[in-house]
Amino acid sequence: MRTTIEIPESLRKRLILEAAETNRKGFSDIIVLALDEYFKKTEKKVKKLRGTDLKETNLASLWKNRKDIKDGTAFIRDMRDSNQYRGQ
Repeated sequence: MRTTIEIPESLRKRLILEAAETNRKGFSDIIVLALDEYFKKTEKKVKKLRGTDLKETNLASLWKNRKDIKDGTAFIRDMRDSNQYRGQ
């Protein structure tokens, strides 16, 4: 895929230096590397919630006023069980 982007002069100079120092083929190689690193860092920031963490969010009371859910714990357990893949 080809994309055209405008790069400020200050970043263009840094790209030239980075390409020369790391023996990269050119701007696109450096930009792809930078984007890859950026997305790796943002993926690490995504925190997996534990049960105790849910108490601090609004998700904990999401079903609070539902009349069809008597026992929230049992409801979640049943939902997990019905959606869980069990390869045999």
